[in-house]
Amino acid sequence: MVTEMILVVDDEPSIRRFAARALLEEGFAVREAADGAQALEMVQAGGVSVLVSDVVMPRLNGVKLMEALARSHPQLPVLLMSGYAAPELEGMGIAAPCGLLTKPFSAEQLIEEVRRCLRGADPLTVAGKADA
Repeated sequence: MVTEMILVVDDEPSIRRFAARALLEEGFAVREAADGAQALEMVQAGGVSVLVSDVVMPRLNGVKLMEALARSHPQLPVLLMSGYAAPELEGMGIAAPCGLLTKPFSAEQLIEEVRRCLRGADPLTVAGKADA
């Protein structure tokens, strides 16, 4: 059985551990990165199925990471996590190719969004709701 590798990127260890634990308990393989620069190196090494990243981080933020990955790994689903509400992010011109989870979120919401990203579902979905 092939297990999808999920890379969780957040500079806050408690959030990173929460997300990693929820995904591990659901049966995913999980790797963790403390910032976008570390995550970019890990993605370049291969094997990542979905990247789940915070937006605001030191060194390389989630948006810059997503932009770099759009050039080097355009098929990699990126799910952004943010304390900002979706309309605020959209107002800043930030749109994730896969989706957006607004913090705080539940383990169930995270798992649902990761599964949706793996299925290649509608990229305009935000936290499980159509953004029409």
